[in-house]
Amino acid sequence: MRTALRTTLTFLALVGTATASVVTATAAGAATGAASSTSSACVATKTIPSVFGGWKVKLVSSADRGASAKLLDERGHVVSTVDQSRTVDSANGLRITGVLSAKPVFGQRSEGGSTPWKSTAFPVLSADCTQSGKLVRTMRLDSRTSAQIFKVSAGHYQARVYQSGKLVRFIDAHGRAGAALFGSRTLVLNPDGTTVTWTGAKTAANPRLGRYKLANGAVVKIVKRAGVYGAQLTTGHGTFPVEYAKGRPSVQQDDVTLVVLGADGTLSGYVYGKAQKPPVYLGA
Repeated sequence: MRTALRTTLTFLALVGTATASVVTATAAGAATGAASSTSSACVATKTIPSVFGGWKVKLVSSADRGASAKLLDERGHVVSTVDQSRTVDSANGLRITGVLSAKPVFGQRSEGGSTPWKSTAFPVLSADCTQSGKLVRTMRLDSRTSAQIFKVSAGHYQARVYQSGKLVRFIDAHGRAGAALFGSRTLVLNPDGTTVTWTGAKTAANPRLGRYKLANGAVVKIVKRAGVYGAQLTTGHGTFPVEYAKGRPSVQQDDVTLVVLGADGTLSGYVYGKAQKPPVYLGA
């Protein structure tokens, strides 16, 4: 069975109801010291010594929110944070250079004035977790939310979602569709740059495992393995393999059904040409 990637979204009349509204967009025309680090899908962390003896700094690189650094005292309590909202804390000698760039740098110092900054690179994310390519268009999703669409290469697009000027989600579509869930909205980006987005029509986070029915009768089974949620879509075309949302949302779609599963188990579905309703739990 073939998983159809819809390349003609802009020619479809997508409808909205009281529970779901839809917007479509056309295809684009266009470390130092004793440090410890960990990484997962599009999030990487590293802990380094602070210039204040006995304290530490936790550095986090996130595709969804950019770079952030937390100054921790000897008990692990947060003393100060710098991130995209505040890139410099002069009082505590913290700063981030290039907070939303591919290679942000953390700086710290124990005194002000002409005291030099001690610089440490943030942990590096993989290429598919880092915005690159050419900006081809910007989508307005609502009064405070927009998405920038970037073309990396043929069959590879990325997107950044901003709310009130702050980065909140990152999407990579490379050989397969990518998606983001934020608030009540779902946004899907296809590898050819086409997009579809809707509000509502989804479950709460951490839903019950088992089967859910969509507006057109299609069934999605939510499973969990080793702490990771997975979804298996069954439509009139047959049953898809289980897709796991390990760190990033997974996407499954056929000609009329589109399903997104978030890493927290949130299930969001859209059915073309149907009044949209949240998935209905059928049982295990």
